[in-house]
Amino acid sequence: MTAQHEELPWLKRHKEMLKLAETVKKLRETHVYSSEEIIRVVGERYRRVKPRRRGLPGRIEFELKRLEVVFNVSYSRLLRVARLPSTREMSEFHRALVLGFVGDEYDEALRAVRRSLRLIREFWNQYRLLIVSAADAREAARLRKEGSGCILSVVRRLRKRLELLDRVRRELLQTHIVSEGLPIVVVAGIPSTGKSTLVRRVSTAEPEVASYPFTTKTVIVGKAKVRDIAFYMVDTPGILERPIEQHNEIERKAFAALQSLPDIVVFLVDPSPEMVQDIEHQMRLLQDIYSEIIAQRGAGLLVAVNKVDIAPEESIWRAIDAVNSILQNAGRENLCAEKPLLISALKGDGVDKLLGAVYECLRRKTPWIFAS
Repeated sequence: MTAQHEELPWLKRHKEMLKLAETVKKLRETHVYSSEEIIRVVGERYRRVKPRRRGLPGRIEFELKRLEVVFNVSYSRLLRVARLPSTREMSEFHRALVLGFVGDEYDEALRAVRRSLRLIREFWNQYRLLIVSAADAREAARLRKEGSGCILSVVRRLRKRLELLDRVRRELLQTHIVSEGLPIVVVAGIPSTGKSTLVRRVSTAEPEVASYPFTTKTVIVGKAKVRDIAFYMVDTPGILERPIEQHNEIERKAFAALQSLPDIVVFLVDPSPEMVQDIEHQMRLLQDIYSEIIAQRGAGLLVAVNKVDIAPEESIWRAIDAVNSILQNAGRENLCAEKPLLISALKGDGVDKLLGAVYECLRRKTPWIFAS
């Protein structure tokens, strides 16, 4: 009898990073042709075909060659598109990103392209036999025109599907991708809590920093180092506390990162007068992230009250009390610190203490990194 063992964490991480890198490779290698692009190339190649022989055999050969051009161009372009990975074949991060971005439409579009390949080949096989058997040149031309129309009709019907696949592919490639097996710390919170300021201060990432909400529009990754350990700091777009069906594309990217990447989540609370949502809403978001993501993944949670340099003392204490009420009910194995840390990401106050807490939490959550 062989004992069933849970997969080692470092091995699971290594496999996921390999799959992530493979997904990116496929996305970069694949050009998604539009219907218009395919039809344009067909027209260019079609006009180059000239008859080589006289008489009925020469005419049949000519019409067959013209139909072959339509088939070859359409089939070869769509075949390249069909090689895009399905969400099942993607890394966990990409899969969550696609499902949050367009739901099942991506896989449905990919299946439609693959079905169209079979249909196009069937039309080619059917009409080339009919053309070869044509009684005269007029019939051969009619069959070529009919067969070409059938194939190009399939291509035209894919227009919206191809547009969606191209949009998703571009979006995935624009999203900064983690492609090594280092520990991952994801910074989360509502918009304008100072996430980008913190990530910019402690890592190599250079996200845009501005005073208006949703400055960060995608997932941005930088490397950070504390003592002898390097890890990723991931800046995510802000998430408003509201029903998930009301989240926009920017917020769904943040959830994709939270669902699939973190070893630790650093949640920033904004008690300042410029807060986008009040403390009560921020606590509901924290509770949702903890119960739906952190507890499920077994990740670490570190909560920091930011902007203590500009927030009124009364607001800071209100935030501390609200965070403590949530942390008291959280599993101790998930907490990187039992109380919230006070920081100013802009001035750097308390940031060293935060990084120290991250380091100690990584020792618990990713012990294989520290093995010598």
